[in-house]
Amino acid sequence: MTDIEIADRFATLVKPVTDENGFELIRTEYVKENGNYYLRAFIDKEGGITIDDCVLVSRRVSKILDKEDYIKDPYTMEISSPGFMTEE
Repeated sequence: MTDIEIADRFATLVKPVTDENGFELIRTEYVKENGNYYLRAFIDKEGGITIDDCVLVSRRVSKILDKEDYIKDPYTMEISSPGFMTEE
């Protein structure tokens, strides 16, 4: 499975959780930085995302990932707001 396929599958797992809680899933990524893999989801909502929002999504998605168990390498999952984004 490629990094893009891993990120895309992650998006399909995160999206129902974000939708259910009134958040928007901005993007997901699976990247290797300094020898470590990171699985990231960037979420947003009207008025901005709080740390409690990130914790809620993280806990729910972590349980789903444990069941799915589709990523072979160790990774760190991060759920955060997109912050200030520019066009890529």
